[in-house]
Amino acid sequence: MSVTNIGEKVKTGVIFTKGGIFIKWFEWKEKKIEIKKMTHRWWTQEGQNKILHFSVIADGGYYEISYNLTNFEWVLEKVEVD
Repeated sequence: MSVTNIGEKVKTGVIFTKGGIFIKWFEWKEKKIEIKKMTHRWWTQEGQNKILHFSVIADGGYYEISYNLTNFEWVLEKVEVD
């Protein structure tokens, strides 16, 4: 498998519940990619910014998407494909 760093802002469809944040889809390269499963969630701190990271499985591979709780931006961080 090959991991590619992306670092691009993406439009994301999300459900916020008392139990957490659940990504349903995101748009990348003019395609809507449906999330099949969220596998991991973790936090990092970048200066004053708290970042929530998600590892997800979707059509075509594995993706890491982050959500910046300060500026409310979603970023596609990495893609791993077969």
